[in-house]
Amino acid sequence: MGTIPEFLKSNDHHLKFCILYEVALKKPIYDSYRSFCDAVGHDAMEYRDFEFWYHRFGQGKLDFDYDRSRDPVPMTFLDMPVEIMGKITEDLNPFERMYLRSMNHATKDVIDSFPTVFKEMWITAENNKLIWRLDGRQFECEQEENGCTFSRPKYLHIEKCNEKVTEKYEEGYINKSLEYLNLLFQIPKLQVNSLWLDLTPQTPELDDLLPVPFYAKGVSITAYDFDKTVQILLKMKPGHLEWFDVNFEGQPIERELLIEKVLETKQFKQAKMVSINGVELNLEDLTDFSHMKNIYCWVKSIGEPEEILQFRDTLSTFKNLERGKIVYKRNGSSIRPFAEALEEDILVGPRINFTHRYNDPKSNKTLEFKIQEVTDSRSDWGVIDILKVA
Repeated sequence: MGTIPEFLKSNDHHLKFCILYEVALKKPIYDSYRSFCDAVGHDAMEYRDFEFWYHRFGQGKLDFDYDRSRDPVPMTFLDMPVEIMGKITEDLNPFERMYLRSMNHATKDVIDSFPTVFKEMWITAENNKLIWRLDGRQFECEQEENGCTFSRPKYLHIEKCNEKVTEKYEEGYINKSLEYLNLLFQIPKLQVNSLWLDLTPQTPELDDLLPVPFYAKGVSITAYDFDKTVQILLKMKPGHLEWFDVNFEGQPIERELLIEKVLETKQFKQAKMVSINGVELNLEDLTDFSHMKNIYCWVKSIGEPEEILQFRDTLSTFKNLERGKIVYKRNGSSIRPFAEALEEDILVGPRINFTHRYNDPKSNKTLEFKIQEVTDSRSDWGVIDILKVA
């Protein structure tokens, strides 16, 4: 079986029969070229030659001995001005760019000179399984008794990406996953708008997965411990990172450690939106968020009416704040004294709540504070939703 690709490459007609077969399957040309290369080798035929015969056969012209020298020399992609090439690559999705850059070294250099941007990238590690999703296309590698299974979309066009191909390999699921992901992360100028990482099981093999720096506009991180979360956060390019979400719920993290390792980073100080789940801050720590547009965090118990006034007055000075959510432990206390201090009426329903609007005379900005009591099976807590209304 190992000699078949060499046998096919030894005769021009053999290769054209392979192309004709791909045309008969009515697959998109990018998928066809990939199948062709997988079968006979990436050095068997350049993409532009494959494209010529693919379209010719698709038009019903089946003369394998057609003399192409009689045709005028066509302008290739590389003959175009750089500005035109840039415009074309802008309109390609990341998967089409990946195909194009694999055609030859010249097209690879052109594609690599422009950023490749994914809208969403999800990577989830489970016990004996790794799943990643790229702009809605899901890949999955699962450990089996004697190796792993790798499931991928049969076609990368989004309309057909739910059709799957599953292959078996002798490698472990981590090594097989890294074989794909390492190639992905080696793409020059790779950017991601939203990166979602869930590495709850301890998987040290993935410690060096992301390059440094990694260009993501936003990242959500759930990891097996605090140090791992911080390690990932520090790989994000400061300034390029606009928002991040870190989840420490269930981990005994001290407030001082969070301030030192997260709130003092460039990533935090240059972000516009931050969500920190699971660590309680003091009221005075909120001033560290004064540059934010959007805030989500936990604070320690707000028990006294003057504390809710301090909270309101502090957040009203945040020039960029547009919305936020603050969660605090009530420890059995009611929000009624808060309503009295803010001169508002309590609304009684499934949750006791009230809404307070405050106009800061210095900034002439109006913030709406909705404060409600929430009780569940774990604890009783309060939620303060903040919204800029004018």
